[in-house]
Amino acid sequence: MSLHAIEIILTRTVSGVELQSAKRAGGMPMASSSDGKRIVVLVSAKSVNQAIKKVWRRLEEALPIDVLCTLFPGPDGMLRMSIPFTPEDRRRIRTLARATGKSAEDFLSDAVSEALARDRSDESARRDCVLNLLFHRCTFGQVPLSSSGTLPISVLPSGLSDLVRRVSVSGDRVRLVDDGRPVAVLIGEQTLADLEDELAIAECRMRKADGTPRIPHDEAVEEAAVKDGEEGEGNETAGSTGV
Repeated sequence: MSLHAIEIILTRTVSGVELQSAKRAGGMPMASSSDGKRIVVLVSAKSVNQAIKKVWRRLEEALPIDVLCTLFPGPDGMLRMSIPFTPEDRRRIRTLARATGKSAEDFLSDAVSEALARDRSDESARRDCVLNLLFHRCTFGQVPLSSSGTLPISVLPSGLSDLVRRVSVSGDRVRLVDDGRPVAVLIGEQTLADLEDELAIAECRMRKADGTPRIPHDEAVEEAAVKDGEEGEGNETAGSTGV
């Protein structure tokens, strides 16, 4: 006999009283997740299939079971799932299996594998569609940027274009990560302009402090900043006088 870890996914949360009752009915070591919607049991059986059947036999009436699943992959790297079917569903499955010359179990296994393959293919196609839309079916080096390094927002996928518009209006910064590491930041045009102005003012003051000749752009930016500061102080004074 071997021990098999079987995960029970429930249709609803179970209380402590229900869990204790299930432990007595099953006679197997059992642990519940913090949300009470999943349970793991250790089953002594010759095979995984027998372990799953034992769980159904002992706990079907004690717990609101939705799906049984092996907790760890088997030698073939696959997990085993057991889903309850109505008598009508079972008859249909047997009929379809006979038509293909397969057992009901093999028929279901192949059907699930094909469905997963289709899902992976559909997901891959969706990702390719987004990338093709973003890059106009070009490689990274052929992205259709203008000579000024701009890209029309109209060529972006709707979700990405909505994010860009939100950032431009709110001034939020969105940090892009790759495997948990920051690689880029999405910011609005005005936020970038403010940062560039702050940098120019700081560089201008550094040149002034060490006697390095300044450039006209530095002087213009600093003059504008000083003017804005004086206007702000004037508004505050006027406000105080009015009160």
